[in-house]
Amino acid sequence: MRLLKHLPENQWPAADRQAFEAAFRPGDLFDETGGAGARLAEGSRNCIRMGYRRWLGFLHSAHPDDLRKPPADRISLERVRDFIATLSTEMRPSSVALTIQSLCYAARLIAGERDWRWLSAIKARLVARARPIDRFDRLAPPCRTLDFGIELMDTALALPITSRKTRELQYRDGLLLALLSLWPIRRRSLAALTVSRHIEMEAGGVNFLLHPADTKSKRFESFRAPEPLVPYVMRYLKDIRPRLVGPRRHDGLWASHRHGTLTASRLYEIARDRLFKRFGKDMCLHDFRRSAATFLAIDAPEQIGIIPGVLQHASPEVAERHYNLANAIKASQRLAERQASIKDRLRPLTTNVDASETEASARRRPRRTK
Repeated sequence: MRLLKHLPENQWPAADRQAFEAAFRPGDLFDETGGAGARLAEGSRNCIRMGYRRWLGFLHSAHPDDLRKPPADRISLERVRDFIATLSTEMRPSSVALTIQSLCYAARLIAGERDWRWLSAIKARLVARARPIDRFDRLAPPCRTLDFGIELMDTALALPITSRKTRELQYRDGLLLALLSLWPIRRRSLAALTVSRHIEMEAGGVNFLLHPADTKSKRFESFRAPEPLVPYVMRYLKDIRPRLVGPRRHDGLWASHRHGTLTASRLYEIARDRLFKRFGKDMCLHDFRRSAATFLAIDAPEQIGIIPGVLQHASPEVAERHYNLANAIKASQRLAERQASIKDRLRPLTTNVDASETEASARRRPRRTK
């Protein structure tokens, strides 16, 4: 029987379901009747739930009797140590740290009156030890992904119109890659785009809008499509998208071949598959953001101040991190160039020395007498 790593919410003990409902219960602004997590964004709530599901899945498999205890009583030093040991055999250190971080948040939500400093300290040590994987070798420059997206759209128009919608799907994917190359928004924001609410038509131009509810930073954002991209956007809206939407008539910008709206997970898979087939790089949606910041810092370091705006970040720390990465890459490139130039200078010098020494040795060598 296959062990459950994540215990589905419909299988949670009643006490856990009630604790989470109370934690996320919306309240009145004036009487503070809301739960401890009432103001958390949906993305944060999902992360906490996912980590807690993994915790309950571990208890369900390894310590089923613990599920009879109150939720907060199960979170002990001994159990957490065992949990981390199990996770460490299945996950990278950074993933282990994120899971324990979610468990720490959940503990504070369901039993905020308890002292969880010991758990916070463990979480902090795990985060400090975790080292994210360097993904620079998996990044394709935005100029290349943009060219690829436009190429997909151009070649799609030459394909015949069939019931399998190969032409329409390829065009949609090309527009997706082109737009992300120019405007690397988060996956949730990308999936939230609709035609009526997020696209604004002007004379000779198209604006894409993001409302506070669509962004992690809770700020309004807009992006004006470059003039060369406008005909591609209009072609998608007037010709390609209606064929994909069919009778469903929904408002989502990204339509599936089954007439529905593409989810964030499906958008992730589409972009990843297309990029891997073309570039051989395991590049995901979030890598568009890494690529935009990293190559901007490499190609135009004097403009790193715009990186927080491009990535919807309020803090300049991300820009500084990519700037430091760019400097390290440039330093490595300069070192390699320097070593190559030294080798080029030494090679003829060595050849000349060897030749002169050979000639001198030949002159010094005594001749044999018969």
